[in-house]
Amino acid sequence: MNVRADTGSAPFTGDAQPPSDYAALRRDPEYAGLNRALLDLVPTGSAPAVLDVGCGDGAVSEELLLRDPAMSLAGVDPDPALLEAARARLGDRARFVVGDASSVSRLFPPDVFDVVVLANCVHLVPDLAEALDAIGRVLAGGGRLVFNSAFYSGAESPADLPRYAELVGTARATARRRGLPLARSVAGRPSGLRRTVEDYQAALAAAGFTDVVTDERAFTLGPRFLTALCSTPMFATAALPGVARHTAAELLTETLEELHERAPFTIMRRCVYFSATRP
Repeated sequence: MNVRADTGSAPFTGDAQPPSDYAALRRDPEYAGLNRALLDLVPTGSAPAVLDVGCGDGAVSEELLLRDPAMSLAGVDPDPALLEAARARLGDRARFVVGDASSVSRLFPPDVFDVVVLANCVHLVPDLAEALDAIGRVLAGGGRLVFNSAFYSGAESPADLPRYAELVGTARATARRRGLPLARSVAGRPSGLRRTVEDYQAALAAAGFTDVVTDERAFTLGPRFLTALCSTPMFATAALPGVARHTAAELLTETLEELHERAPFTIMRRCVYFSATRP
């Protein structure tokens, strides 16, 4: 199934400035197609208690409440600044606390949530088994875990890998010409980016989840989406190690604009969705 995220024909404009963090990617309208498919997996009705893990600035939390205003919603994120933005967005309609996926069983009582959502962030979880155990503890029996990721082994289209290489290679060459402190080597890919669909399925089974449903969808990254993606800490620091993150984001965005002006392009990518039940 395909999700059309961008036509790819629109040029870069003045409002496509490099954003500062994942919040910009979450806010990007082209990202909405990914979230809609995930939100469709969240059961509504009966005033469910929902936990939004990795809630960031509350963009997905807001969408959840729009779909079901009767739900009781809590959000967790490790970044206090993003949580302040979430509170400003939603006020007393939701409760937000500092934490991550592995800490939720220490932050909330057991068996308290009907649904746990991880929207576009499970690839940032370093210890998946620990996180799934913690999530399982706060889910009530019969509760649902739903999550997605567009950053996993197999997400990239093989035909587009040279485009990624050209973007990163050109940006690194520019950094060297400008005398930026580019590191000679980087650590291996984060564990979340190395996971396969099968790894997630196996982890869910090992954590005791049942009724696991998996769906992969293809979507298109156009210039606005790519600008936001290149400016995330994960992408910017991996592409230009040793360069200050905001400088790296600006350089990647500049490079992306130059490549797109030379020959407009889009990139195809896949996103995987999971729904699972705690017995």
